[in-house]
Amino acid sequence: MKRAAHAGIAIALACAALASGVARAAEPVANPTQNARECAPLASNPTVSQASRTMPIKPKRIVVLEFMFAEDLAALDVTPVGVVDPQYYAGWIGYDSARFKGVPEVGTRQEPSLEAIAATRPDLIVGVGYRHAPIFDALDRIAPTVLFQFSPDVEKGDPAATQLDWTRTIFRTMACLTGRETAARAVEAKLDAGLARDAERLAAAGRQGAQFALLQELGLPDRYWAYTGNSTAAGVARALGVNLWPSTPTREGTVYLTSADFLKRPDVAVLFITSTGADVPVDAKLDSPVWRFVPARREGRVSLVEPNIWGFGGPMSALRLADMITDKLLALPAAKGR
Repeated sequence: MKRAAHAGIAIALACAALASGVARAAEPVANPTQNARECAPLASNPTVSQASRTMPIKPKRIVVLEFMFAEDLAALDVTPVGVVDPQYYAGWIGYDSARFKGVPEVGTRQEPSLEAIAATRPDLIVGVGYRHAPIFDALDRIAPTVLFQFSPDVEKGDPAATQLDWTRTIFRTMACLTGRETAARAVEAKLDAGLARDAERLAAAGRQGAQFALLQELGLPDRYWAYTGNSTAAGVARALGVNLWPSTPTREGTVYLTSADFLKRPDVAVLFITSTGADVPVDAKLDSPVWRFVPARREGRVSLVEPNIWGFGGPMSALRLADMITDKLLALPAAKGR
């Protein structure tokens, strides 16, 4: 009921915004199944959860409702006309933050403002299905809209697929939608070169097969997000020749863990993404009395990571994640027996 009410209000707001004189941008459109640039049609794209019947050709005024899409456009050298939560982008993503200075804010990721979106006169709106499906019709009244699915379906899809695979497909789709395929190929080549370079560094140090966990601080007592076997972090780890634990995939690529979950994991190093900065001492962050009994903690194989290493970003975030994982693992002592 609450969701339906939100959708009803959203549609009403969109209609009001349009009626007040904020017209839908007049741009050429093309059927998404007839892409002249030989990109895959949206109808058969597994990362697309919902899309308007027509898409603009090389849209110039794009509104993005999630950080990943803002990063994707920046990597393609495209500046959106509207973004959500701009005050958090620099802290959580950080890629090309200067580009977004002065770009109009159109609400939050959870609650975009339809009136603010309409006021930017967009010719394309990009959102994420699990958040924005209830307001898809309202968005579609303003401009052609694409909603992406962040993660492969762990029950129906390829069990080996990770969010990194999904991220790259989304990035290529964004390039197709904007006519920036050449730029996208250059970005992906940079990512591939970086992954190969980091894999070589780890191999040269004898760290292939090393096990680690990537924890995200949540501000909860001894309770953390751990990225799982279908996350972007897992895809990066696979490319680097190391192993992310826990390896079991989950619907969103994360699972809640506590310090007790590491008591019987002597080979697992811990990379801990702090919310307050990597200059804070480890002891101040791992304050549960259980941590002192965790093998990784006793052996000095826990490392704090700066807060804006975001596990749900685009290719440039994935490259930064790969560099961070490599640097941190090389700086830690190897597990006993390796």
